[in-house]
Amino acid sequence: MTEDPDAGQDLPVLDDGALQDLSDEAGEDAARKFMEEYLVMLPVRAARIFKGLTRGDTETTLEAIISLRVSSGMAGARRLESYCGSLESALKQGHTPDMTAVKAVLFANIRQVVRESSRRGHLPPKGQGPSGL
Repeated sequence: MTEDPDAGQDLPVLDDGALQDLSDEAGEDAARKFMEEYLVMLPVRAARIFKGLTRGDTETTLEAIISLRVSSGMAGARRLESYCGSLESALKQGHTPDMTAVKAVLFANIRQVVRESSRRGHLPPKGQGPSGL
């Protein structure tokens, strides 16, 4: 399941309900700032996952995956959240996912989130994110 690029395709890329819930609880400004920070941190979190996988450090990899899964859930990035859950389960069951497949699927999911976030006006102002966004 961790290497299936179609896993979670029935889920929305971005579910506005999660961000609306955050806005209702913490305020619109806090929700906007959270989403901007989430988007800026996507490449950083992905790099931590790859670093852990490369080193064979399951604990670091799991921490990075859980961080990305939880923040994706709060941002409403349902496909990415689901994929991270699949990776987390596989690692906890002792499976070592294929790095090439993980990179391909993870980056595809991140690109979808960034593209949909851009379409919905969630990207941080220019100069506040990594150049890759």
